[in-house]
Amino acid sequence: MADNKRKNSSKLLLMAMGGIVGAVAGFLMMKYLVNSDSNASGGEKLLNAFVILISLTVTYFLGIIIHEAGHLVMGLLTGYKFVSFRIGSYILVRQNGKFAIRRFAVAGTAGQCLMTHDIVEKDEDIPYFWYNFGGVLFNLVSAALLGLVYLNTSSRLLATYSVIGMFVYLYLGIMNILPLKKFGLANDGSNILECYRDPGVRRLILDVLIINAEQSQGKTLDSMPDELFEIRDGDDSISAVSIKLFRAARELERGNYESAKAIYREILEKKDLVELLVKETQCELMFCCIMTGEPAKVIDELYDDELQKYIQRSAKFLLSRQRLMYAYYYIYKQDKVNTDKVYNLALDMAKQNYNLGDAKAEMGIIEHIKENY
Repeated sequence: MADNKRKNSSKLLLMAMGGIVGAVAGFLMMKYLVNSDSNASGGEKLLNAFVILISLTVTYFLGIIIHEAGHLVMGLLTGYKFVSFRIGSYILVRQNGKFAIRRFAVAGTAGQCLMTHDIVEKDEDIPYFWYNFGGVLFNLVSAALLGLVYLNTSSRLLATYSVIGMFVYLYLGIMNILPLKKFGLANDGSNILECYRDPGVRRLILDVLIINAEQSQGKTLDSMPDELFEIRDGDDSISAVSIKLFRAARELERGNYESAKAIYREILEKKDLVELLVKETQCELMFCCIMTGEPAKVIDELYDDELQKYIQRSAKFLLSRQRLMYAYYYIYKQDKVNTDKVYNLALDMAKQNYNLGDAKAEMGIIEHIKENY
C-alpha cells in the first residue's frame, strides 16, 4: 500500500509540474494564435502552433544538454574527472585515452554526466555541492538569460521562444533541486540534502563514482579493493543501496548466488526504495532464484507482467538482462532456441558495451552457466 502511494505521489507531482509547462504553452498559443492578427489564415495559425510545439521539444532537449553540461563544468572546476556524458541513449565515454560514442539508456533518466575523483582522506573534505548543483545552476542561469531576452526583444517569435525556454529551464531546474526521494525519485536535490546532513554519504557517493569509473576502464568488481564496498550499519541512503547492489553483483561474479540473493532480499525490504532500484533488484533476485533452484512458484511470482515489461524495456541496453534471460531460458525453461538467441545477442551487446568491466563480468557469468549447467 505504501509503495503504491509513493508511486502515485511521484506521478502526480510530475504531472503537476508538467502541467505548468503545458499551461504556458497553451497560454502562448492563445495569445499568439487566437489573439493574433485577424487577417492571418488558418494555415498560418496552424504553422505558428506547430512552431510552438517544436520549440517546446527542442528547448527541452537543449535543457537536458545544458543541465548535464552544468554537472560537467562544475565537476571539472571542483576536482572531478570526466568518465561519461549521456543524452538520451547516446553516451560519450573516454577509454584508454580515446573518446567513443556508444548506446546506453537508464529508465527514467533523459541524460547523465558521470565523473570520478581522487580518493579523499576525510569524508567532510569530499566536494559534493557544486558537482550536484551544477546542472540546476546552468538551467536557472539559462532561464534568467532568456528572461532578459524576452524583456528586451521586439520580435514576437523570439519573445515566444524565450518564454517557452524560460519556463522549460525553470521546470528542469526545480524538478532537479527539490529533494524528491520521498516520492521515490532520486535527483540532485536528494543527493545534496543527504550529503549535507551526513558526510558519510559523501564517501558512499564518491565510492559509487570510483567503482563506475573503474568498471568503464575494464576492471571487474571482484578486482577492486574491499574498501570501496564498505557501508555503515543502518545506512539507508540511496548511495548505500547502490553500494549494496555493487556488493551483490560482486558476489555474482564470484558465483556466490546465495549470498547475492540475501543482499537483494535485504534491499527489497527497504520501504522508500527508488522505483528504478526496485525493478533492478527484482531482476537480480529472479536470477539468483533460478541459479539456486528456487521453486517455480517463487520465480513465476517475481516474473509478473510488470517485471516482464521492465525487462523488455531495459534489455535493449543492459547486458545483465541478457544474462537473466539466458539463465531463464537455459536453466528454468530449457528452451534451446531462445537460449541460443539470447546468447548471440549478449555477444553482440558485449562488443558494443560502453562499460568494459561490466561486459567482461556479465559474459563471464553467462559462459560459466553455459559450461556448468
